[in-house]
Amino acid sequence: MMWATQTQWVGEKSHKHLWHAALFLLTGLFMLGIYGVGDGPIPGSENKAWDLNLGILGGVAAIGASLFFGIAGKRFFASKGILLEYYEAIVMAVGIALLIRTFLVEPFKIPSGSMIPTLLVGDYLFVSKLTYGHRIPFTRERLGMGSGPRRGDVAVFEYPQDPRKDYIKRVIGLPGDRVVYRNKRLYLNGEPVGYEATGQFIYQNEHGQEVESLRLSEQLPQGGKAENRSHAVLVRPFSYSDTTDTTVPPGHYFVMGDNRDNSNDSRVWGFVPAYRLVGEALAIFWSWDHQESRLRWERLGQVIR
Repeated sequence: MMWATQTQWVGEKSHKHLWHAALFLLTGLFMLGIYGVGDGPIPGSENKAWDLNLGILGGVAAIGASLFFGIAGKRFFASKGILLEYYEAIVMAVGIALLIRTFLVEPFKIPSGSMIPTLLVGDYLFVSKLTYGHRIPFTRERLGMGSGPRRGDVAVFEYPQDPRKDYIKRVIGLPGDRVVYRNKRLYLNGEPVGYEATGQFIYQNEHGQEVESLRLSEQLPQGGKAENRSHAVLVRPFSYSDTTDTTVPPGHYFVMGDNRDNSNDSRVWGFVPAYRLVGEALAIFWSWDHQESRLRWERLGQVIR
């Protein structure tokens, strides 16, 4: 019995390097895969679609680690040197964190006021990488996406005109939807979206100037028997607004910022391809007011709706 147990343990240990090699290879491919497709040259990149950044460097490093474990990993794990101790104590911790960030949850910082009042500048939030599945490396297909985003989801995505940047907006139009935005009002498939005025909203923009807006409760239809999803938006009634009238093509989404008169969104640059989706915003874990240099305690743990 003792001999059988020992043999089983040795067998498991002898394959340990292969498990590590496969794990690093999978992580590296997913990290590199998101940079393997595109819609043409990235503006300002001098036609270099493979600009060096942390994502690419991390992917290359992970694949390099995979090769190391595949070739020399068995000897490495058989040793009892200080390098192995450092690996198990530090590198594995970093690897686990990298896996969580790549496949499960990623932190995101709000840099602009386009999603006020839902999200404020200085909010830090968790983004679920599972909600919309994962892109298959080096393709434009997603695995485990299910039915995809719903109207009203607050989604993080790669900015289509420069995928090195992540944007966050609210999903308004699904594939096949006709979206019209006219005179500060939103229409979906020929029907006006419901609104309810909830009062004035005053905030300071990035220049420290006070901006007064009208706060509305917008109810996006979900179709079938599902209840409408309600969220807050801001409009400035007397400011200029372009008219949008478009139909969302298959495999794409129409997104808008909740701060309707201060948002660079699908009204300007078009649709978000499904393969550019990163994840759904979940909750705020930190919020720092840079203008008043204080922590916004009341926003911590707030679920994003």
